[in-house]
Amino acid sequence: MIHPMKKLLLAARTSDRQAVLEVLREAELVHIDPVQTVVIPATLNESIENTRKVIGLLQQLNPDLKGKLATPGTPSRLVEEALVHEKAIPEQRDKIAALRQELEETAAWGNLGLKDLAWLEENGLNIGFYRGPADAVAEINTEYIAEISQTGGTALFMAASRQPLSVSEKFAVVVRPARDIEEITAEINVCQKIISEQEHSLACIALRIADIEQYYTKLLNRRRFTEVETGAHGEEEIFVLTGWCPEDRLIELTASFEEAELPVAIDVSVPAEEDVPPTSLKNASWAKSIEPLYDFMGMVPSYNEPDTSGLFLLMLTVFAAFLVADAGYGLIVFIALLVAYKPLISRGADRVFLHLGLFLFGGIAVYGLLTNTWFGETWHLFSGYTFDPNTESGMLTLQGVCLLMGVCHLTLAHVMKARRRKPDISLLGDAGWIMFLWAIYGVICMLILKKPFVLPFEFIIPLFKISAVLILLFTAPSLNPLKCIPAGIGAVLQNASNCFSDIVSYIRLWAVGMAGGKVAGAFNEIAGMLPFLLAIPVYIAGHGANMILGVIAILAHGVRLNLLEFSNHLELEWSGRKYDPFKEIK
Repeated sequence: MIHPMKKLLLAARTSDRQAVLEVLREAELVHIDPVQTVVIPATLNESIENTRKVIGLLQQLNPDLKGKLATPGTPSRLVEEALVHEKAIPEQRDKIAALRQELEETAAWGNLGLKDLAWLEENGLNIGFYRGPADAVAEINTEYIAEISQTGGTALFMAASRQPLSVSEKFAVVVRPARDIEEITAEINVCQKIISEQEHSLACIALRIADIEQYYTKLLNRRRFTEVETGAHGEEEIFVLTGWCPEDRLIELTASFEEAELPVAIDVSVPAEEDVPPTSLKNASWAKSIEPLYDFMGMVPSYNEPDTSGLFLLMLTVFAAFLVADAGYGLIVFIALLVAYKPLISRGADRVFLHLGLFLFGGIAVYGLLTNTWFGETWHLFSGYTFDPNTESGMLTLQGVCLLMGVCHLTLAHVMKARRRKPDISLLGDAGWIMFLWAIYGVICMLILKKPFVLPFEFIIPLFKISAVLILLFTAPSLNPLKCIPAGIGAVLQNASNCFSDIVSYIRLWAVGMAGGKVAGAFNEIAGMLPFLLAIPVYIAGHGANMILGVIAILAHGVRLNLLEFSNHLELEWSGRKYDPFKEIK
């Protein structure tokens, strides 16, 4: 369920502003909405971003601690130093890349002795380099000539003469290298030494990463405090702020101010129709397992929308079972999570996220047992139970179950929607849509399964007739048929095709599960053709990749059926904002 919220209007003396905000932060109860524009200093945002960047950089390092001492200094100075080192390293690597290109071009010349050539030119000797036909060397007018290299009939010559040099049009002047190989190599070594020094400095700073992380947390708390402080409206003697507090925790908030002996005025009111209270979910411990998925997907139901957390988790578990559809995969992950549960918790893993994994893969294991599917193969553990999902009857049964599950899921959405409405005659319109869903379900079974599944075909036409009457007359009830019937026709035109496609959409559960089974079977066949030692890596890699695809399928298809098909019929828009009380970030 969703916590009932109360709107707060708090007023206090401006001189007590800091103390009041500290009490609110320690209470961790009030979601504060700014009354005026929030102003955050640009330097603070820059410090936060730089520190975040440095922490990410240092976390990627795996420094050898031998012979290294932690860099002294304040965390802010360490962040500045790390940014300097982080900037210098790619600059030096780019410089090395350019130098190596220059070295490659210079290597073709060999060791020219550029200093010696320069001394000869200073003493009156003309020296030039030319490229042209190797057999036309006589067309170079010089006292001395030497061939440096030759490729495919074209040669590179060095000419020297006390007289001016002249060549025919067959030759092109070649610019000599600016530096010798030794000079370029020495500069590359200098750049590599600088990189090594910078990396050593970063490794020493990485020894202080805990201090930098604490500094980052302080910066985040400072920004959060500044957001609240600048968002409060202040006059000369009084400041005012607004926020939201769970209804059942108002007494704690009042007690906090009484304990601090701060004079404040708090006005508590019920949310108005135009208000948008934050959403705080209050679920049983097992239903909380779905909340990590909510956070990952950025999904928050609106304050006035129903909380479907428990149903979402249960249906996602069922959908995951159909999508992965393998007892071997489910048991491996389920047992691994159980074995690693306590060690992971001790290392700071999210307990609720681990519970979500146990739910999903536990359901996968149970479904795999029911369908006798183990690592892509059909194994009958019990001689009296011979269900095979790969036979025609097995496939039809699973398809029928998927479609039946779809119509039941969507029916539940309409029932939940009707329960939230005021009791009036328009509820008959909702009943009409439920009957319409089941009539469409019967048609889909007729088209896909070619036989009835739970619902006899002779019920289809009566359901269509009754649902049509209820939808046409009670979608927008009116004593004037010219008003209610057009509204009903519009609703049918707008939603009828969606009902068909939404129910059919649930058959993807069977299709994706079958595809995963075929992939697993293909890897088994490949491994079966190999020697034992080569088959083991194929089994591990193939089934490992297939398990990853199964997890992706859960996010792509299992979440979709809850988030789109079901939510659309429930008219759940997931447009809320999460309850985020003002508190210290730890």
